[in-house]
Amino acid sequence: MKPKKLCCAAAVILAACLTGSVSAQTYNWTAGGDATTWSQGANWLGGVAPVAPTPPAFQIFIGTGYPTTTPTPITIGALDVVQLTDSLFGPEWGETLNIYGTVRAGFGFFPIGDNTTGTSFINLYGNGSLAANDTVSIGDAWWFPGGPNVVMNLRDSSLVSANYLWLGGHVNLYGGMVSVTNFMGTGTSGGPVFAGGIDSDATRFVNLVNGKLVLPAGFTANVNNWITRGILFAYGKKLQSTDVVINESDVNFPGRTVVSTIPLGGSLITVHPAARTNMMVGTFQQVALLGDYPGVVNVDLSYLDPTTVPAPTFVSSAPGVVSVTTGGHAVALSVGSATITATSGVLSSNILIVVTPFTNSLIHDYKFSETSGTTAADSVPGNSPTWDGTLNGGATFGGGQVTLDGSSGFVQLPAGIVSSMDAVTVEGWASFGPASAWATLFDFGDQDGLISPQGMNYIGFQPFTGATVPGAAVLYGRGDPGNGDDQGTAYSLVGGGVTNYLGNVHVVCVFHPYAGYVALYTNGVLAAINNNVSSPLASTLGSDPLNFLGQSLYASDPFLNASIDEFRIYNGPLSAAQIMADHALGPNQLIGTSTHVSLHAALSGGNLVVTWPTTSALVDLMSSPVLGAGASWTSVGGPLTVVGGNYQMTIPVTGSARFFRLQQY
Repeated sequence: MKPKKLCCAAAVILAACLTGSVSAQTYNWTAGGDATTWSQGANWLGGVAPVAPTPPAFQIFIGTGYPTTTPTPITIGALDVVQLTDSLFGPEWGETLNIYGTVRAGFGFFPIGDNTTGTSFINLYGNGSLAANDTVSIGDAWWFPGGPNVVMNLRDSSLVSANYLWLGGHVNLYGGMVSVTNFMGTGTSGGPVFAGGIDSDATRFVNLVNGKLVLPAGFTANVNNWITRGILFAYGKKLQSTDVVINESDVNFPGRTVVSTIPLGGSLITVHPAARTNMMVGTFQQVALLGDYPGVVNVDLSYLDPTTVPAPTFVSSAPGVVSVTTGGHAVALSVGSATITATSGVLSSNILIVVTPFTNSLIHDYKFSETSGTTAADSVPGNSPTWDGTLNGGATFGGGQVTLDGSSGFVQLPAGIVSSMDAVTVEGWASFGPASAWATLFDFGDQDGLISPQGMNYIGFQPFTGATVPGAAVLYGRGDPGNGDDQGTAYSLVGGGVTNYLGNVHVVCVFHPYAGYVALYTNGVLAAINNNVSSPLASTLGSDPLNFLGQSLYASDPFLNASIDEFRIYNGPLSAAQIMADHALGPNQLIGTSTHVSLHAALSGGNLVVTWPTTSALVDLMSSPVLGAGASWTSVGGPLTVVGGNYQMTIPVTGSARFFRLQQY
């Protein structure tokens, strides 16, 4: 079964084609009346509202002039009966649809939201009902330009029923019931509902509070799969099954699987904030407020019905160290400590957060200097032989490099090489041969149990992501398979060709989700960055049992044709200045350790040439127009080279005074 591929612009034309000789009408919301009441004719094109006893509408569009018109809530009253022979498209582009009455769709219900215009909401109250003979889709973007930013909230005794439910956005069951007679479109193996959609496990969930999810018979395994993926949970407690009740023998729903929750059992007793108690400067987190009830403890109050629980508020004792919004978004600004006080109604509690400096450390370094054998030593002192790699297939040593033949050669690194870390940087120098789409320089993570395994819970880098559109991609995939929730970043190589057939390309991949990003640097320069990363690294990777250089975690992907000069792994994020310095130094030479160095400057033409020794641990050249209390130090950030054992940066002379100093990171 596939949905009907309609787009807004063509829908009316297609409607005429699909109806044949049936007399039908397409209704379009204009908000020309009070811009709220569904049954008011003035709000609809033609002055007639699509409610009984009006003949059934073929399809309805409720969009209010996207993107120029400000959306207003639209209400289907308790006495309104909306009957369609086909589909209801909307609410769209940040609108809200409140349903107190009855909506029946002959085919489906398709709300739309996107990242630009805001989230669309569907709220059901009282005995409000929404039924579709075929499909209810919550935030899937397969057939419309839009996105998974759709939220459906059920309260009281409301009901949503359909044959199929395609889930791309959020469903909060504060009450009521969702009944699906066929299947729930999240599968048991992960990934988007439709190939080409932008929904994933990162965008969808069902939050059970005081309602029921009624599914086909024998769905216990599916439900448990959704729990382990964090897309079905009770009271906001993701990845936990403690408060989820699965019943395949409910007398009220014979032959069905009923999913509900353990009742809260009374009023809120205590609250306590939950957060990481240690943060690195430049990172952030969402502080949660948990509450204990007589029947359930550690409830995330932000996932309860906001109309029944006072919204949590947060205050920092030291906003210069940790700033926090009223909603709990905390940012580490400087070294020190701060107490965050969280309050809900008359209840409150505190948590102490300590902020440490920006740090990283080299934990694994493979120089591939061996001349024979199959062991690639980890050159970090004390690491060998525990963390040594092993050459497999057509992988060979020679000339201070490991060469991978593109047909069977790869290097396997030990299990757990990047587990239990908050941030990881992977750095390497490699010469890439003929392009093989989807081959990986490195892939760290796991595989599922399929006959032809797929990668799951991993990080990686692909020098080539397609034969027709060359590109490189940093992979950050959570779930099974990982490409269903990939929060990595891609770099278009069309016209650039940084990794295409070039020797000793410097590649750096920074995975720093607590600062919200995954970044790719090539030859010392930032090539691409994703600033919308949310999956914690440690929980994404798990124990990373399979770690490869040159072989993908996806069995169908090819091996890599390349020679690797050096391969490093750091615990923590490298700074842009460190990456630039590493590129200038080249492989097999680490940044120095001296913190007592002097800057030297000389005029050359219209430029100032600043130099300092490569033995320096200080690699970030900073400048300020003044000294003292009014100083404002910023990174110069120009091209960095190494000349005669010194770092060298050439800076155009502007005629204004500038002062320079070095900073470690």
